[in-house]
Order: sequence, then C-alpha cells, then structure tokens
Amino acid sequence: MRAAIYTRVSQDKRDKASVQQQEDEARLAAAALGWTVVEVFSDNDISASRHARKEREHHTALLAAIQAGTVDVVILWESSRGDRKLTTWSALLDLCRDRGVKIHVVDHRRTYDLTVPRDWKTLADEGVNNAYASEETRERILRDVRANAVAGRPHGKLAFGYTRRYDDRGNFVEQVEHPEQAEIVRECGRRVEAGESLYGIAQDLNRREVPAPRGGKWLPLQIKRVVTNPRYVGQRVHRGVVVGDAVWPAILEENVYAECVRRMSDPRRHSTRDLSLKHLLSGIMVAPCGGRTRVLKNRGYWSYICHQDYCVSVRTTKVEEFVTDQVIERLEQPDVMRGLAARSDQAVAGASGQADELQRRLDGFVDAAARGELTPAALARIEQRLLPEIEDAKRLAQVAPLPKLIRDVAGPGARERWGRLTIGQRREVIDKVAEIRVAASRKGVRFSFHRLAPSRWRGDEQTWGDHWAALDPS
Repeated sequence: MRAAIYTRVSQDKRDKASVQQQEDEARLAAAALGWTVVEVFSDNDISASRHARKEREHHTALLAAIQAGTVDVVILWESSRGDRKLTTWSALLDLCRDRGVKIHVVDHRRTYDLTVPRDWKTLADEGVNNAYASEETRERILRDVRANAVAGRPHGKLAFGYTRRYDDRGNFVEQVEHPEQAEIVRECGRRVEAGESLYGIAQDLNRREVPAPRGGKWLPLQIKRVVTNPRYVGQRVHRGVVVGDAVWPAILEENVYAECVRRMSDPRRHSTRDLSLKHLLSGIMVAPCGGRTRVLKNRGYWSYICHQDYCVSVRTTKVEEFVTDQVIERLEQPDVMRGLAARSDQAVAGASGQADELQRRLDGFVDAAARGELTPAALARIEQRLLPEIEDAKRLAQVAPLPKLIRDVAGPGARERWGRLTIGQRREVIDKVAEIRVAASRKGVRFSFHRLAPSRWRGDEQTWGDHWAALDPS
C-alpha cells in the first residue's frame, strides 16, 4: 500500500514529539506493515485549532494527494496531529471514506477503515475530544493571561529592554532590566524627547550595529512603539488597555514617556518628511491661499513656492534668515514660556474633554447592551475600538505642559543653543512658537520682511504686522 505520513507540531510546549520523531515512528509502523511511504507532509510550529492564524500548507497538499488518489493510507502519530478543529477533521474523514483511503494512528497501533461505520465513529469521537482539549487549553491560557494582567505580571513574549529570571524548576521569579537593551530604550526616549526624528535615530542605531527588537535593523516605527509603550513606565497592558501597575521596574521616566507620547500623538507631526529634510520652513510656511510651501528652483534660485496654486514664491535664504532671527528673539523674551504654557493648557483641556466624551459614548453602549439592545459581540467590538482611543486621550491630558525642547532652548542664551539644534529640532521649535504666513509676491519687487506680516506667535491674537505697526505708527 502507498502510505503518506502527516506530521505536525504546534507552538504549545506540551507537544510531546517533534515532527522528525513523529516521522521516524510513522516510518517504523509502515515498515512493520509492509507499506511503502511515498510522501511525507509536515507542518512545523503551526497550530491546528480553530483559533489558528497560519495556514497549514502541507495539510492542504495532503488533501490534494488523497483527492488525486496517489495514496492508500494516511499515517498519523496521533489523531490530534491531523486536526484539532472539528469541521476540518470531519472533512478529512469524509474525504478518506469517499476515496477509500485508510487512516493509521501510530499511538493507537491501529488502522481505521472509514467505510466501516464503527471505525468512522471512533475517529469522529477522537475529533470531538481533540477539539474539546484545544478549547480547554485556550481557556486555561486566557485565565492565566487575565490573572497575570490583574497581578501586573508579564505574559507572552519578552519585551525589548527586559530579561526574566527563573528558579531551578523553571518557574518565573522576576522581570528585570536587560543591561544593554534598557540603555537603548532610555536613549531612544531621550532623543525623541529632545525632538530628533525617528528616522535619524533609527539610522544612527543601525550605523552603530545596535540589535533591533526581534533582530534585523531598526525602523522608525519601532522607535515610536518603544517610546510610547506603557510597559516601559511600569504599567501592565491587557488587550490594549492599561490595567494597573506592573511588577517589573520602569525603564523610562514618567516625564520622558509623557513627552514622547505627546510628540508621537501630535497630528501636525511631519514624520514622513523627516527622511530628507533640508529646508527650515518647507511644509510649515503657509501661502495666502492656505496651501503649504515647498522648495523648488525658480529662475536659478531655491525658493519656497506654494504647491497648491503657485500663488507665492520667495527665496529660501532670505526668508529663513529673517524667520530665524525673529524666533530666536522671541525665545529670549521672558513672556514666551507663559504664552506657550497657556496654549498647552488648552490642548490638555481639549484632550481631557475628548477622553470624557469617548467614555460617555462607551457607557451609553454598555447601557444599551444591558437593556438587550446590543449584542455582547457588538459591545466587545466597540470596546476594542474605543478603549485604546480613551487611553490615548487620557495620556495626552497628562503630558508635560510644555515640550522639553522648548523649555531647554528658551531663555537667555537661546541663540547659542539654537546653533546646536538639528534642522528637525529647529523646525519643531518654529512650528511650536509661531504660525508662519507669507503674503503674495509682487513682480519685480525684492524680498521684504513685510511679506511675513500675516504671521503670528502661537497664543497671540495679533499678527507680526500688528506688532510692527505699534512700534512704528508711521
């Protein structure tokens, strides 16, 4: 008889035999019965439960071989290797019965003829038992996850920046800082807090050959995930929601983490343009039509030009020099911190109000479910969507009142500190301090600072032109 061997091992550590061990025992059984093994199908590290996410390619190939009539018997190490999902196990039994293919289970030391009703029933009952065992395992895992979450204990994959200690019996003892990785987490936090671009940080780490989480190279998105993950300030997250304090130590300081969250949550952040920024005001300066400006060559000179309807053009060097001087002078003024703090307070209040509104919406859905107007499944989907939004809004409402970059640059000596900033940091300072607007250009007229009169300082109702007119009424 032509025999096909099917082996499978899931990620569950309780699996008792590797695919190679299963194949070896199946070959011994085939030899003892005088069968010829014509093909081996093996799915390694893949679950067969109804919750599995990976497709079992070799299981599909086995079904195709049975359908094609190239095998007479399928050898399984144990029935659960074939499947833990009742519907697909039943489909395999039906296919084998229809094609006259037998199933030999090594663990049973028995060959089943699916055309015999009792043999079919025996394996059908096996499928029920295997599916039930799979559901029991999942429920046990979920209970462990919930218990660990409530107690603040870690669960699942080890987070970058930490290592775990176990006793002699393999029982978890504690999760502590990884000596090298924790310092990388702190470095990322400090650099994002200081206004460096995610791309620049990732490039630097790769240049230094610093290993990334899960191997490979650092990507900007990985930096963002690290510096905004609540676990690094000692908080336990369950299903995307902070459920309490964790038992492991925090790596990031609260104020650093809060500033990173604020930066990464800012909708005006131009993260995708940080890859090749060379100009101070590109994407920041606003044209008369409301469009943003970008840098293009105009009559041989690099110029800021409105990319929406080309209503404005101004040479880069002229406008950059003037805006830089204005911003530095503003940073040196004593009232700059008060004005920015007031604006930041408004942003915090807005985030707090958004969190309250989202919570009221969620409470309304919960009440509707209690009245039977909403199914539990629908409520679960709504919670899955709204809870992370609520947590994000709450974190924004708790962030530091002013960006650390502004606090570090402002005050006496601002010009000297400005000289040490990267272009990305300078752009952020300008965007946080001022709203830069430029008036339409007039043909034949050279650049004049009066074209920036529509600009205004953040938190100030008057434009730059209003202030200039007050200083020189003539």
